[in-house]
Amino acid sequence: MKKLLFALLALLVAVTACQANVMAKDVLLVGTESTYPPYEFRDENNDLKGFDIAMTEAIAEKMGKKVEWVDMPFDSLIPSLLAKKIDLIAAGLSATEERAKRVAFSDNYEVSISAFITAYDNDAIKALEDMKGKIAAVQLGTVQENYLYTLEDVQVKSFQKFDDCVREVILGRADATFMDTPVAKSYVGHDSFAGKIKIAFEEEIKGEGKAIAMNLGENELLEAVNNALEELSNSGELFELMTKWFE
Repeated sequence: MKKLLFALLALLVAVTACQANVMAKDVLLVGTESTYPPYEFRDENNDLKGFDIAMTEAIAEKMGKKVEWVDMPFDSLIPSLLAKKIDLIAAGLSATEERAKRVAFSDNYEVSISAFITAYDNDAIKALEDMKGKIAAVQLGTVQENYLYTLEDVQVKSFQKFDDCVREVILGRADATFMDTPVAKSYVGHDSFAGKIKIAFEEEIKGEGKAIAMNLGENELLEAVNNALEELSNSGELFELMTKWFE
């Protein structure tokens, strides 16, 4: 009986220590994927910029911490978090019910509509029903990918980066690509794609707000992130960041 009690006590101590480790850090390792403007992207100096970058650094500052960014493929983010190679994910990640079985999410900081991008001269696709029999390129592991698989008679081609999805449309190897509207506007408005692509129409994926992810059981970390988010919201800083990056 004593051995069992000692074992349980040791387990409790280990779990508590594990939870405390992240909050004890001065620098948080935050995973992101840098081909998702205006949420996260690299500028001409190869520095990470974007809404998620600025917001997460503001959250960390309110927590008295700094951020070290870890750039990786989108579909590697959650596995890396689960393996404790990173402490948080800030990557325009939607807090889906399925993902919430594996990771903990902060309060939602943004809910956005998604958009279908087509070639500029493609007038055949104007609504969801027009996607029947068409090919759609999408980023691997996104809610948009999951949504496309629910559509009837749509061939889905998945890629690790949105750059590749847009390229497929421009080269005529896909009829459309599907992404968050702010990201779609960023691509369409870029000089490199002027006169080549356009937003054909928008579609809402209901109940998919964006949030910061962390490991389950990181209750102190979750509370600290949510408190910082609330401060940013109440002070108007969050709105200012949205205005800067999304308009």
